[in-house]
Amino acid sequence: MSTSLLERESNWRRGSIPRVDYHCHISMTEYSDIEHPTVVSVTLEEFLADLDEAGIEKAVVLADGRTTPEQVSAFVGQAPERLIGFGYVNPVEQGASDEVRRQRNELSLFGLKLYPTSDGFRVNDERAFEVYEAATDLGMPVMFHHAGMPSPGDLLRHSDPALIDEVAHSFPGLKVVLAHLGYPRVDETLYVARKHRNVWCDVSWPYGDVNHPSYAYMLWRDLLTALNLGVLNKMVFGTDYPGVRQRPYVDLLMSVNRYAPHPDLRIPEERLTAILDENVKPLLPD
Repeated sequence: MSTSLLERESNWRRGSIPRVDYHCHISMTEYSDIEHPTVVSVTLEEFLADLDEAGIEKAVVLADGRTTPEQVSAFVGQAPERLIGFGYVNPVEQGASDEVRRQRNELSLFGLKLYPTSDGFRVNDERAFEVYEAATDLGMPVMFHHAGMPSPGDLLRHSDPALIDEVAHSFPGLKVVLAHLGYPRVDETLYVARKHRNVWCDVSWPYGDVNHPSYAYMLWRDLLTALNLGVLNKMVFGTDYPGVRQRPYVDLLMSVNRYAPHPDLRIPEERLTAILDENVKPLLPD
C-alpha cells in the first residue's frame, strides 16, 4: 500500500487526532543480532526529523534502567508539543508509590513504564499495588514491558498474561498498555484485552528480524486475530524507536495485507490507519 493512499485515508482525521508513536526511547539496547547486541541512541534533532519523515505528530518517550525519568523529563521538555514523557520505577521497591507521585508532580511525566522481566517481579505482587493505586489516582497510563527478552535472566514467567488479567480486574480504573503485543504469548494477551476495557496493546517490535519478510506476515496474522476477537481498536502504534524507525514501520504496517490469501482475510485499511491515531485517543493527555 502506498504512502499516498495512507494519507488519503487519514486526511479526514488529521488536525483533531494526531498520529502517535506510543513506544520510543532515547537510548536502548538493540537485539537484532542477539549474539552481538548494540546500544542505539538519538539526539532530539534526529528524533524529531524521524517523526517528521513518517508524518508522526507525537511520540511517547520511555524511561528505563538506562534512561532516568529526569533525563526523559528534560528531553521531552525541549519539545512538549511533540513529546510525552513516561517515568519508571520498580514497583515492588519501598517508596515506589511516592516516587511515582514525584515523577508526575515534579517532572511532569504523564505515564509509567514498568519492566517485570528485567526487574524480576510478578505484576500481581501485592507490593506493586500501591504504585497501581497512585497511577490510577493521578490518571497515569501504565505500560508494561510485556514480552520476552533475549537476556537469559529475564524470565518469561514475569510476563504471563494471567498476571495482567489479575491486575486489570483489581484496578479497573488503571489504563494498562501491554507492549510488544505480548509476544510470544500474543493470543493470551489479546484475550486479556478482550476481557478488560482498561487494557490496550502496542505493536512495537514484537518479533525478531524486522527486515525479514516473515515479520510483516506475523504482524498480519496477529492483527487478524485481534480483528476476530474484536480488539483491533485497542491496538496502538509503537516502534521501539530508535531500534526501529517510524517511516519503515508505518509502511510495514500498512502493507501487511499482502499476506492475506483471500479477500475475506484482509484487514480493512481504515482499521490499520486507526492504529496510528484514533485508537490511542484514550491514552493521551487531555
